[in-house]
Amino acid sequence: MKAERLDLLQPCRVSCLSEEDFAAEMESTVRPFLKRIRRFRLLPLKASKAASPQGTNVSGNDSARFLSCELYPNPDAKATIVICYGFCESCRKYDELVYYFYRQGYEVAILDHRGHGKSVREVDDPSVVHIGRFTRYVRDFHHFVEKAVKPAAAGKPLLLYAHSMGGCIGALYLEQYPTDFSAAVLSAPMLGLKLGLCPSWAARALCDFQVLCGRGKKRLFTQSAFDPQEPFSKSSASSFARFCYYRELRRKEPLCRTSCASYDWGREAINAGKFALSPSQTRKVQVPVLVFQAGLDSLVTPSSQKKFISRIANGRLVVVPGVRHEIYRAPNQVLAPYLEEIFRFFDKTAGALP
Repeated sequence: MKAERLDLLQPCRVSCLSEEDFAAEMESTVRPFLKRIRRFRLLPLKASKAASPQGTNVSGNDSARFLSCELYPNPDAKATIVICYGFCESCRKYDELVYYFYRQGYEVAILDHRGHGKSVREVDDPSVVHIGRFTRYVRDFHHFVEKAVKPAAAGKPLLLYAHSMGGCIGALYLEQYPTDFSAAVLSAPMLGLKLGLCPSWAARALCDFQVLCGRGKKRLFTQSAFDPQEPFSKSSASSFARFCYYRELRRKEPLCRTSCASYDWGREAINAGKFALSPSQTRKVQVPVLVFQAGLDSLVTPSSQKKFISRIANGRLVVVPGVRHEIYRAPNQVLAPYLEEIFRFFDKTAGALP
């Protein structure tokens, strides 16, 4: 399937926040608006034998295990956009995007994955993201959809917006629960990791060895803890203003400082991408899917995204030139057309549904 190129000159309905005054507009307009309508929920999890006793909820009670989620109800919504974010992210990182989605007439729901934000943690090191089985992310997301999203949506269609690791979770979700969502946007989905000169089999063997040695929950040696001085040049954002704003927020919010993977996570991420791409799984996807590919992506492989689109029944691949992995944190001249493409896709789907 031939990839399309994002039209950067198309008319756009969204007027993005000024990059010159980005922090000021976020603090004076976006965050107060979202705070007024935001509804927090804690979703209890069943006890897991594999869970560490250090897994806690936001209250600090070691005996309680919760997933934290946020709902942004809109009484006039045409549909609900459900956000599935990426590795080492948090709900707070998506405030700007939630604001745009809501202002375009959608309800929004977003989950903190386990090991992220305010949700349960299973390792002592707050910078490490750990998962024993990648399928837990999918089960958690289904739990979130069933217990929080569907009751709030009250029959309105559900639309998936998933980024990076969330894109892999989203692809697996569409394969396992093909009727829950009416359409999906996968933005720079993590269906294959860029590992430099290291082949995936070697990276998997290294992780397997470390897990066998009892170091599955330890930090991958190639990664480091949160750096409050992280330079823009090493980030996945293309907008300097958006990068600086979230870096400052992470400095203030310890729960937003996840920054590296465990050996278990590394092994599971490699396996999950391969499984999501298998023909036996991709043929299960029933809904329209729009995949965005970042032109300067240094984290995930474009070939895996092309393979996924070529194997599903109804998919489009749009390349966004000149931007890094986090397309939703691109400069305004790219972000606005990117959002326009998303809204045209979602509006068409929502408008075609009864």
